[in-house]
Amino acid sequence: MFSNRVLIIGITGFAGSYLYEHLSNNRDYDIYGTFYQNDKKADGFNKAELYQCDINNVDSIEHVLKQCKPEYIFHLAACVNVHKSFINPMPIFQTNVMGTVNVLEAIRKTNPNCRILLTGSAEEYGKISHKMMPIKETYTLNPISPYGLSKKMQEELGILYHKTYGLNIVISRTFHYSGPHQPLGFVFSDFAKQIVDVKNNKQDYIKVGNLDAKRDFTDIRDVVSAYVALMEYGKIGEVYNVCSGHSVSIKDILDMMISYSEVDIEVVLDENKLRPSDIPDFVGDNNKLKKDTGWKQQFSIKETVNDVLNSWIT
Repeated sequence: MFSNRVLIIGITGFAGSYLYEHLSNNRDYDIYGTFYQNDKKADGFNKAELYQCDINNVDSIEHVLKQCKPEYIFHLAACVNVHKSFINPMPIFQTNVMGTVNVLEAIRKTNPNCRILLTGSAEEYGKISHKMMPIKETYTLNPISPYGLSKKMQEELGILYHKTYGLNIVISRTFHYSGPHQPLGFVFSDFAKQIVDVKNNKQDYIKVGNLDAKRDFTDIRDVVSAYVALMEYGKIGEVYNVCSGHSVSIKDILDMMISYSEVDIEVVLDENKLRPSDIPDFVGDNNKLKKDTGWKQQFSIKETVNDVLNSWIT
């Protein structure tokens, strides 16, 4: 079970900020966090002690670990954009792979008895045939993007450091997620911004890409509660899917969001946004997560869609 000292590496990121909110609102912890750059994103974490830290610098990480002496470490710092990973893969591997080596080395040297959660991605699975859905943790990993490969390598590092050095590591493979204040470049936030712009007469219609694909989306608030459950109850050295266990089409998400906006909106297909959908349906199996940790999903897809839209309106 948790005691007090928790370190969130990447606390100012999308998932990190929600994890901070979850821990600070629900439990009495000593929370520490790292952020990459000294900017305004580091504001608003008044219940945590923050350190500027570059995970590409092992001395920087060691300094943080020596200062806060965490018993639990959530490693959330990562480059997460699949599309950009094809354009410029070097930063992806530098941060997701070498950065993770630095984190694990610093932990091994300074704090080897702490418990660690490495957050991976469903992109590690790559192409899976429809007849094999839902995707189980036992499936062979075959990533088809530099991002997916970087996360597979991160996972392999975690397993190696567990087996070789005895680090107490639990690993997630997290499927698609969304929630209020997610940055642009993700489907929920991109739809919401365009809908609000139409509503405010800033544009006449919204542009979309492929709407037929179905994906397994989980609310970010459920994702971070799963991370806490894995930290508390996940088995050391094991890998867990973090997902809803259900898929929804991109078209259904758009239709829901438009209906909640109460505005008649024209939708235009933008060929520049079209990408061939190699995997028309992608859904995970979360039975292992639920069985080992007792995690339960709290937010429906309708609630997520509505909350994301409202976050752009207000």
